[in-house]
Amino acid sequence: MRRQVVKLFALFLFAFLISTPGCNVFFGGSRPGVVIISPPSGSEFYEGEEIAVQSEASDSTGITRVELVVDDKIVRTDSPSAADNKTSFLVKQVWRGTPGKHVLLVRAHNAAGAESNPAAVAVTVLPGSAPTATAAPVSVLPTATPISVSPTITPTISTGCSDSAVFVADVTVPDGTPWMPGQAFNKIWRVRNTGCPWVAGYQLVFVSGEAMATTRTLALPETATGATADLMVPMTAPTATGAHNGTWRLRNPNGVLFGTVVTVKINVLGQASAPKTVAPVACSGTPVMSSFTASKTIVTALSTTTLSWGPVTNADWVEINPDIGGVATPGSTTVAVTTTTTFTLLAFCGPSTSTNLQVRVLVPFAVLGSAVSADTTDYSGACPKTVNFSGVITVNDAGPVTYRWESSDGSNSGDATINFSSTGSQTVTSSWVLGAAGKTYTDYWKRLHILSPTDVTSNNATFTLKCN
Repeated sequence: MRRQVVKLFALFLFAFLISTPGCNVFFGGSRPGVVIISPPSGSEFYEGEEIAVQSEASDSTGITRVELVVDDKIVRTDSPSAADNKTSFLVKQVWRGTPGKHVLLVRAHNAAGAESNPAAVAVTVLPGSAPTATAAPVSVLPTATPISVSPTITPTISTGCSDSAVFVADVTVPDGTPWMPGQAFNKIWRVRNTGCPWVAGYQLVFVSGEAMATTRTLALPETATGATADLMVPMTAPTATGAHNGTWRLRNPNGVLFGTVVTVKINVLGQASAPKTVAPVACSGTPVMSSFTASKTIVTALSTTTLSWGPVTNADWVEINPDIGGVATPGSTTVAVTTTTTFTLLAFCGPSTSTNLQVRVLVPFAVLGSAVSADTTDYSGACPKTVNFSGVITVNDAGPVTYRWESSDGSNSGDATINFSSTGSQTVTSSWVLGAAGKTYTDYWKRLHILSPTDVTSNNATFTLKCN
């Protein structure tokens, strides 16, 4: 029990540090912080659906830009406007999903040219379009007072706006919560209305996985634009041990699904993995493990692998380190990895432990991304003019990176090498002196081309000169 209390406290402290806006856990320099607010990791979407990634970046010197990276490619870059609060920048970046498993990564840059540690979530995009739930509307319990929907009300939708919503928090039952078979619980999601006001006819509907509920369509409480609502669904854990997931969506009165996907993910415990707060399981001596494997033991950076484990006997607690925690057995989980990681399956029987089952997932040294900015974007004045460029290179491990600067006129700087002592980011610079009196240079650019260990090309840092 003491071991679990210490671990829970440490996890709580770490989660508090990384989730507090403006709190940046980085030793040895000033680096911006960034957190992904939504969607939660493990979310499911459908082909062609717009996936809105909402994040918040913070830095005392000011945020200059936030990048959305999908599977190693920058798909969106946003910067605060003159009216925005640059020390805390809340941004929603949209990517249209393609079938498969994807890693969505967000990076923030500050005014000093430093780049944040990346924040990432793994999502799955399912082929085809989302199913339409057909169950009859029933009551919802967003607060202590149930709200019902009358079948005679004619739904209306506000004009001049679009339906949208973002996930805020799991108020109850965070992902991976263990339950005993058949145990009842209330799942509450907190969501924010970022679109039209929710009036009569707006619903929360079950779309895939396991509902774990007797009702699959629930009326939303009336919620103004910008306000949050707590959506509660009474659920019952299945009787089968292992992982169980359910996916729900919001639906407007016209039957159109919109906004973020919300999920419930629980582990139904068997005898081997009953938590220590439950009546003790009869076990003595050393736990017995059967297997622990990974679907892929060599993966590219930011890709995923599936860990699988067999039954564990003579144990009262089973967990996987790092970062996964308590699990039911047998089971499996998909993890996104950025650097070489050794996963360890541990089982406890009272004070006894068995830690001999490990699997190592090798991620070769790779560049996770590169981004370039120019200190001049639109210049009018005397020429020649010097335009300075700053490029940030991010890697997943220690090693050398070979790169060159490329320009829109077809020239390049020649190859250069920078060495990394660990995972993280470093900045390289370049400059360009050009311009003759009376001439205009439109949409000229420089970019970084990473040659090894992986071939990565940054964005084009574009500028225009109007020479007097």
